[in-house]
Amino acid sequence: MKVFFLIISLLHSIYCFTQTSNYDAFYDKIEDLIFYHEHAKILEEINFVLTNNPNNYSTTQIEILKVLKVQTLVDANLLDEGLALSNEILSQNHLTEYYLTSLFIERALIFEILEDFPKSLQNLTLAKSYIDKSEHIKKKYYATWLIRVSSWYRVQEKKIESYQYALKAKQFAEKQNNSNKSSEAGVLLAFYYTDKKNYNKAIQLNNKAIAVGKALNNKISVTYLYLSLSKIYKNLGNDVIANKYIDSAYNHIKNTNYLETKSASYIKKSEVSEARNLLDSALYFYKTAIEYEKAHNFNLKTIKMNEQTLDFELEKEKIQKEKIVTENKTLHKNLLLALIVAIVLFAFLIQENRRKKQIDKQKLIIEKDALKLEKTVKEKTFLIHEINHRVKNNLAVILSLIEIQGQESNKTNEELIKQLHDRVNTIAIGHQLFSYDLDTTEKSFVNIEEYAKTIFETKRSATTKKFNYTIEATNIELKVDIALPFGLVLNELITNSIKHAKPSQNKDLELHLKLGLKDNNIETIYKDNGNFFPSNTSADAMGIYIIKGMLNQISASYQREQSTFYITIPYAKTS
Repeated sequence: MKVFFLIISLLHSIYCFTQTSNYDAFYDKIEDLIFYHEHAKILEEINFVLTNNPNNYSTTQIEILKVLKVQTLVDANLLDEGLALSNEILSQNHLTEYYLTSLFIERALIFEILEDFPKSLQNLTLAKSYIDKSEHIKKKYYATWLIRVSSWYRVQEKKIESYQYALKAKQFAEKQNNSNKSSEAGVLLAFYYTDKKNYNKAIQLNNKAIAVGKALNNKISVTYLYLSLSKIYKNLGNDVIANKYIDSAYNHIKNTNYLETKSASYIKKSEVSEARNLLDSALYFYKTAIEYEKAHNFNLKTIKMNEQTLDFELEKEKIQKEKIVTENKTLHKNLLLALIVAIVLFAFLIQENRRKKQIDKQKLIIEKDALKLEKTVKEKTFLIHEINHRVKNNLAVILSLIEIQGQESNKTNEELIKQLHDRVNTIAIGHQLFSYDLDTTEKSFVNIEEYAKTIFETKRSATTKKFNYTIEATNIELKVDIALPFGLVLNELITNSIKHAKPSQNKDLELHLKLGLKDNNIETIYKDNGNFFPSNTSADAMGIYIIKGMLNQISASYQREQSTFYITIPYAKTS
């Protein structure tokens, strides 16, 4: 079975790779045809894919091919068709930012030709927003964008701005080793130098562009560049060289199918022949130019007609799909109606059965409620028993404290009552921080850090001796049966420190308590900054007696080094 799924996965990967490879090859082919201005061939190839999609290209891939079609339509001067298609592409919202950049640059050119300069600038701005976000997009389209901005300024007679952007485009293209874009920018710079009558610079830039065009076999570009040089030399008054460049343009384009360019070169040949008084040649070239122009216009009309036919077919296909969708919706409605009727009938048939089940269910609920009530009574009984048990234990502790207190004959009644008050108050503080849980006594815990802090603060407010304290503790909780004895121990330790600790050099008394978990025990360190800690007086012995008694009650142990106590409390629990 694993082998089967592995084979299926491998075949799927091969299929996806093949699909991508086929698309990439087709895309590259269309880009090459665009470079060589093969309008009819491009539209035939793309329209076939749009109509049939024989290779099952994705929606996004189809929309990218439409962007190439927009470029072709604009290059063929079919601006209305190109603009309409670009609007359709934007409405579908399937393109990535990479191809949106290309589309917005192309739309900027359309509006520039239509002399709608605000809309042209708006599309240039949108394209620039994507160029600024991605280095990948910038590398591909920034030179083209700069060329478009330069052209945008040029057609508005803003020659300085046009020159500046053309220069930026040329510099960027040269950094990218993009000779094609560099030569395009160079042509724009040549226009500027021609306007400024810097003909030598213009000739130099045009010749560089011609060299690039010849290397790329771009006959249309080379032909127009020859005609541009002819015009420059005409301005210089050098008709001989001007005519040579017209001959070069003619010879370069005459054996091609680029009808519009051929018409332009033949018109120039006619003008040269007429200037030489070769009237027969002039008439021949003129008539031929007109024939090429007519043929070019006929081709454009054919392309327009084909586009209209394609739009009609696509619209027809869209209507048919919508009709199928509508029919399917009707069918779904009918099926839904039948299903509703069936459900109603089914509901009617099972009504009595449901009623019986409902009665059984209510009976079951009553039984469950009775069991739950019984459980609650048992829990409350247990809880009352637990509370009584804790009260009994605490009263026993209090009685023991009173009995111990009565043995201290060396103190006044006021001192005895105050000590007893402090000890009983420590127990009360523990109960203030503890709340009984109705569900289980296992959750009955006291936060030991909060308990210790309250004891320290209570002792501070009850004595005139100034002291500071610090507590280091993790978030530790103790069951109340362990927490209360621990509180009494801490009370005794603080009381002894207040009475007997004598810090050196008139320093304030500093008390420190550290609590931490280690090997399922709470390791406790208590110390003060006194120089000595008496251990033999009867009063102090009574405090130590209470400490030992409380620690024994919770199975804890301790060690003492001068004024430092090390206490280990088992059975700790963190919250």
